[in-house]
Amino acid sequence: MNDANEKCPPQSELDGLCLGEIQRYRLRQLVRRHRGTVVWDGSSAIEAPDLAVVVLNAENPARIEMLIGSLHENSIIIIPFGENPAFDFLKSKLHPYGSIGSQGTTAPHHVWWGGVKPVSVPTGLYPRQDTLFLSSFLRTFPFEDSPQRLAADFTRLGLQSVIEGVDVAAPSSATFKIDFIIRQWERANRPIFWIAPNATVCRHPVLPQAIGCDFAVYKSRTGQMETGVLFFHQTEPARSLLDTWQRLSRDYPDVPEAFLLDQAWTLLSSQRQIETAWLPDDYWRAADNAKGRPAVIQYDRAEPSVAPDPLIASRFQRARRYGRHQAPESHLIMQGSSQTGGAITVLIRDVLAGDAESVSGAIEAAARAFATDPGGFSRMEVVLCAWDEDVDSVMQIADDSWVLLTDPSERLQLNAFSKLPISEDRIGAAAHPIYSATAAAYSTQIFRLADASLGAKLKRSGKYSRSLLKRPLLEARSE
Repeated sequence: MNDANEKCPPQSELDGLCLGEIQRYRLRQLVRRHRGTVVWDGSSAIEAPDLAVVVLNAENPARIEMLIGSLHENSIIIIPFGENPAFDFLKSKLHPYGSIGSQGTTAPHHVWWGGVKPVSVPTGLYPRQDTLFLSSFLRTFPFEDSPQRLAADFTRLGLQSVIEGVDVAAPSSATFKIDFIIRQWERANRPIFWIAPNATVCRHPVLPQAIGCDFAVYKSRTGQMETGVLFFHQTEPARSLLDTWQRLSRDYPDVPEAFLLDQAWTLLSSQRQIETAWLPDDYWRAADNAKGRPAVIQYDRAEPSVAPDPLIASRFQRARRYGRHQAPESHLIMQGSSQTGGAITVLIRDVLAGDAESVSGAIEAAARAFATDPGGFSRMEVVLCAWDEDVDSVMQIADDSWVLLTDPSERLQLNAFSKLPISEDRIGAAAHPIYSATAAAYSTQIFRLADASLGAKLKRSGKYSRSLLKRPLLEARSE
């Protein structure tokens, strides 16, 4: 079968997925690299070799273990709803290859894919001059000969490079790295690959160039992005990521750069279909670690590094291990037509209690409703919450914005935002709403119950039993 369409699952199964144009394009490319594609039925083993396996629903651990055990080493798993924490266990059994962020009503999901072995370079010809390799360092850098050794590595491998030292007294020294990367990105007119000055390049780091992603980074097993190896393509999403990282670095000069890059990626991947390649272990391996495949890039453990405050970062890093957002982060952000109205967060709770397709349906309904009629709001954010503490983390944000609580059994009506019991002059107001039965009276105009049995299972009393609330709600309300 040479035609990509023949390798795809039946149209009724794939065409029905709410995927963006960029996501579909990458899906077609992934399909072409394999012998066929199958949508997993949730119970069967995958015996055929070299397949692209699409997983639409998360199953119990025993079935996941059976699926992983049956996979051929050259097969891959594609998860179209990668934002859902229900897929965390499946992802934990795989090496991450890549992901694509969400963007508006046509692409409200994160696509994720991975495999049972580390990603390898696709067969092809990749000219060495097509990527510019970079490094930069403060002149107080404690390992003075390291940049020279790195330059020698680039020369030995025939790679074009720019290495720059920066005076620590310079006014911009706090952001010298990101400033240097952007400056070279603007001049190069080709992808750039930044490598830390204490690294040793053992082999040609061609993987990001071969994949053609917007951004590539190595992510540690704890979920933290490692800023020792960074690839940025000459694309609009890559430039937007660079600009966001630079802005955060200037606003928060005392925060570790890895955490700021993580937050920049989080913001951008909720608004752009940015494709991220998750580099394998051999692209950032300690020089004294001989495990696994021969290293492409090694680093010296002796260099001091600054880790994010664990109280700030640990919650998000747990989710980042699986390439997704974590409440109170929004996996989808959409802008409305109003320039003066406030923001509204659609909080979908109990996402682990419903199947993944029900959760995806709730996300898509919210995106369609906001695109159709934002109701005077300037921005909508969608947050997935698995546990009560996730809901608490959203409700405690002190930004005086509105929160609309829903669950996987409900679908927002197309005019839901304009039907909310809030007058337009109160959308951006700071005062808390008057708690009454008004919201309940409007509920049938706001929500459509898609699954009555699931809805009955999820409906519960508690501190957030009403659908429309205004932040911050720092303490539980007895209702």
